[in-house]
Amino acid sequence: MDHGDFVTWTTLNFDAEVLTQPGLVLVDFYSENCAPCNQLKRVLTQLSTEIPSSVRIGTVKVNDSPELAERFRVRASPTVLFFKGGAIVETRTGVDRRQVLKKLIELHA
Repeated sequence: MDHGDFVTWTTLNFDAEVLTQPGLVLVDFYSENCAPCNQLKRVLTQLSTEIPSSVRIGTVKVNDSPELAERFRVRASPTVLFFKGGAIVETRTGVDRRQVLKKLIELHA
């Protein structure tokens, strides 16, 4: 993430990199200078070492890609959308504990 080590998606690459993937993809919609977003970044960074390598995690900076936030009805930062096979299978707003997100990943992976 300019937000860490995660890939950043924009309107230019989102459909190809997220919606065409058959496996689970977590997309963190975040805003700059957002304290909860930075908390979630730490949780996702830790979680990324505990989940299957087939699960992808990336980010969308809402200020840089407002059309993506609008398209997926993201109204607050942070919001994590879980995509599988191009469809949203889970939506989480705010900061969840690592264990909660890990269980959701296990459920949908």
